[in-house]
Amino acid sequence: MIKPFTNIPLITSQFPSPEELLLSLTNAPRAVREIVARLWLTEGLPSAFLRSPAIYEDLRGWLGSRLDVHPKEITLIGSARIGYSLAPPPDFGRPFHSGSDLDLSIVSDNLFQRVTSEFTNFSSEVQSGVVVPRTPRERILWGENIAFGVRNIPKGFFDPNKLPNFSRYHVAQQISQSMWALMRRLEVTDGAPEVSRASIRVYRDWKSFVDRVSFNLLAALNPA
Repeated sequence: MIKPFTNIPLITSQFPSPEELLLSLTNAPRAVREIVARLWLTEGLPSAFLRSPAIYEDLRGWLGSRLDVHPKEITLIGSARIGYSLAPPPDFGRPFHSGSDLDLSIVSDNLFQRVTSEFTNFSSEVQSGVVVPRTPRERILWGENIAFGVRNIPKGFFDPNKLPNFSRYHVAQQISQSMWALMRRLEVTDGAPEVSRASIRVYRDWKSFVDRVSFNLLAALNPA
């Protein structure tokens, strides 16, 4: 018997409503979540740039040139992508607004290796005392950030903002400076969305990316 392709009858538009997403994906198998993660949550024109698509594409080109990655390796997720928050309740479904973030993702093995190499150096230098926290609060944060890297780098992703903005961690500092410059450019760009901050998560490959987005979607639909 020939097996048909999977359809999700309630999701027929580019930006399904929170209710359509809930009805379609609650208790759905992983394969269905991954379909949504690949097409609706990681590809195409994001909701935040629906009225200004050229700005989004210029942003990707500009950021790609700064970080030495191809623009097509850069994408948006979260509320800027689909138009509302996919965080667990009570935030699930909250519309994208001027206080929202731009959650940028870069899927690049080259950048992932550069960033995780700096994480390895950072972790080693903290343990050896080469770099020392300047405050008790920083000591706590560094410990949490090192634990984050140890836990998630094997899963294929890392947040460069978990590294100190020090010149010795050049790639992380370059990403931090790029996020600052991106925000300043958005502020002076007519038609650009208003957001509170921008951040980057780097992924080793597309499988790691889709796996994580699918996992986050499952957490939002089935909160503990």
